[in-house]
Amino acid sequence: MQSMDHKSTAFDPQGDMPDDMTSGRGNRLRREIIIIEDLDAFKALRRAWEELAAAAQDYSRCATYGFCEVAAARVLAKSAAINIAMVYDDGGLLAIWPLAIHRKGLLRIAKGLTCGSGEEYGGPLVRGRADKEAVAAAVSAAMKAHADILEIVLVEEGSLLQEELDAAPQSWMLPLLPRRLGSLPGYAIRLRGIPRWEDFLATLPRSLRKNLRQDLKQLNASGRTEIGWCTTVDDAEAVLTWLFANKRQWSQSRGLNTPYLQDDRLKDFFVALAGHTDLSSIPLVAFVKVNGVPVAAAVNLVGKSCVEGFFTTYDDAFRLYSVGTLLVEFLVKWSHANDLDFDFRPLEGSYKARWANSETRHKTRIIFLSPRGRLAELSLLAGHMSRLAAKVRKIIISGFAKVKARVA
Repeated sequence: MQSMDHKSTAFDPQGDMPDDMTSGRGNRLRREIIIIEDLDAFKALRRAWEELAAAAQDYSRCATYGFCEVAAARVLAKSAAINIAMVYDDGGLLAIWPLAIHRKGLLRIAKGLTCGSGEEYGGPLVRGRADKEAVAAAVSAAMKAHADILEIVLVEEGSLLQEELDAAPQSWMLPLLPRRLGSLPGYAIRLRGIPRWEDFLATLPRSLRKNLRQDLKQLNASGRTEIGWCTTVDDAEAVLTWLFANKRQWSQSRGLNTPYLQDDRLKDFFVALAGHTDLSSIPLVAFVKVNGVPVAAAVNLVGKSCVEGFFTTYDDAFRLYSVGTLLVEFLVKWSHANDLDFDFRPLEGSYKARWANSETRHKTRIIFLSPRGRLAELSLLAGHMSRLAAKVRKIIISGFAKVKARVA
């Protein structure tokens, strides 16, 4: 491992502010970038990382050492670089933010470590409460990465992270674009303030509650039904193999182009993660089985205060039994019993809206770290215009359909 030389061309949002600085609380803050060249160097951070997570008020599982180690092994196997932004105060390690440095033509792009989907929430792991000062210091450290662009995925609008990123150098075109362009809705169930499971059930539509009872009764009549968690690595691997094969087939049958679903390394990532996890205390893979065969399954990431429903699928042959909805009920009930919220994650879905009692908006943020990073503005503009055109086409087609229906 080695620290970054302060002569880096990375943009410093505080101008010529030194890496050692005094915080508003009187603590001295020190920021650095650690360059990881092999997995042993990454593993050397394990103890400090896990102590930081234990002291954090909240985090996504994507920010934990175990998840990031498996992701780092994948990055290093491709001979890509890893930069780790770190912030220290008088109490020790305050924040950590691992970034993989990818090359795209002339550009070096810093992104969060990923399972392969690239859909993990971006941001740092922070000790204690992630207040404005800690988040600002973490962003400042991340902007020292050896890259031209910093890409942070699915940043929640209105969050402290978004506020700090908004102050950084972004594309000149952003103020000219529709505010919601590129913004995705996020759905969640806030369960921790609800004393009893029955109290939450009472908030759901009566038709949904009735269907859940009927569907489970009919499914039980079709064969031996099990709904639960994989508790062994072998069972997790078998269910994961079925899950991603079924999801790939589902995507292809609907003409959807989802490249990461065509890559077996996505499944391999979660099999490896299961092998690094005590599944009896931190579950990962949930299922509905009939006569021992999966008919619905989901990968779920259990964090400090929330369960993220990451991937889910079901067998179309069991669609009439609503096995996907039965699995959602199991996961939400388990989350409530363990004093956790449930996050359906960003992307529209009518079934999510039926369950959710909280909605947020999320957007990917692009920060320019060097003059060379500005070369990406044309491709960004093309991407924004393509999304805008698709949205306009959708509105026009919908309008014509409504007019046609009225005429008929």
